[in-house]
Amino acid sequence: MNSLNSAENMFVAKQKANLEKELKRLEEQFKSTKKYPEYGNSDAENAQEVEEFQQNLGLQKNLKSIIKDTKLAIKKIESGKYGSCESCKGLIEQGRLKAYPAATLCVTCVSKRSNRR
Repeated sequence: MNSLNSAENMFVAKQKANLEKELKRLEEQFKSTKKYPEYGNSDAENAQEVEEFQQNLGLQKNLKSIIKDTKLAIKKIESGKYGSCESCKGLIEQGRLKAYPAATLCVTCVSKRSNRR
């Protein structure tokens, strides 16, 4: 981060604060999805419990991925590598980082990947 100007340093510091806040929120949400719902003892209530549990499994998978990406972004900030595209090694646009602070690819590389699919 030393080679950044003061405006860039402020942006990165703000991004780190936002990422840390988001990480706490995501971890709390993940914790809440791990609790097995208890609605009651009837068959209808048991079916509702199972359905919610199954939905939570999908949510847990997504949350794990987002938590991992968020932790990686914080590590990149701490190592001075935040905002660098993993594919082309260019800079990731600030607008993209504002929209998705854990972004690892610039807009151009994301577009190239989506066009290949």
